[in-house]
Amino acid sequence: MNNIDAKELRTAFGSYMTGVTVATAQASDGSYVGFTANSFTSVSMDPPLLLVCPGNHLSSLSVFEEVEHFAINILSHGQESVSNLFASSKTSRFEQLRWEADEHGSPILNDVAASFSCVVHQRITAGDHMILIGRVTGFSNTKNGGLGYCRSGYFSLEKERQADMLTRSGLTGFAGAIIQYQDTLLLQLDDNGLSIPTLALDNELSARSSLTQHFNIIGLHASIGPVYSLYDDEDQSTRYTFLKAAALSSETGGLGQYVPISSIETQDFDNSSQRNMVERYIREFQSQEFGLYIGSSQTGEIHRDDY
Repeated sequence: MNNIDAKELRTAFGSYMTGVTVATAQASDGSYVGFTANSFTSVSMDPPLLLVCPGNHLSSLSVFEEVEHFAINILSHGQESVSNLFASSKTSRFEQLRWEADEHGSPILNDVAASFSCVVHQRITAGDHMILIGRVTGFSNTKNGGLGYCRSGYFSLEKERQADMLTRSGLTGFAGAIIQYQDTLLLQLDDNGLSIPTLALDNELSARSSLTQHFNIIGLHASIGPVYSLYDDEDQSTRYTFLKAAALSSETGGLGQYVPISSIETQDFDNSSQRNMVERYIREFQSQEFGLYIGSSQTGEIHRDDY
């Protein structure tokens, strides 16, 4: 690759924020195939064309090299698990969710933001991928918010907007980040025990912007993901907004140290709200099904379908 570091190049490509799609098709033997792709874009309005780029590593590549029809499903902001399902090597994907076949037999997944039924317009071999161009023969648009992806993490602009509206309450605001690096979390340790890095909000900036600015100042390279927990402490007239974040290296920016998730002792958290949040994060890390907590420091609800 002319001395280009493949890992670093992939990381650089991953800084481009995209939506998440699932491409589906019916094979000649009647079985159904699909794969998760963020290498998707519209191409033309006249004629209506789009493209997706299946990689040579796909087990279903031979199907997409032969089919005459396929479909594109743009995932909505509640479908992180669907993306993970089609990014895995499981063979029973279509048995685990609801879907309907379009007029050509290609699966259209339920509850997606939009879907497109296509006839193959052109195939182009390009390096280790194929550029599959389809002519749109039908589509649907539910107007659901789309699921985003950047730097190996999902985000939801829909949920971000909702959380930002909730924070405009006149309460004193604090923002924190649950920063994960591989299988570890960045935690602070002082005389009071463990804590999650937290800072006071500038009234002119959102929680995301405040954390981004702070990380840039201290030299912590991390990709900030979706809001993870939003709660009020009425006794203190404060509102806390915690976001998920993924560190891009083991550098801590002086915020503490990375602790293996498997060895975190939650009883060492002096703050009960943070203790409960980290306990939930550990459980959800194991299942890889994360939710959004909204409520008070005492009670609230975890929203999974909207995450």
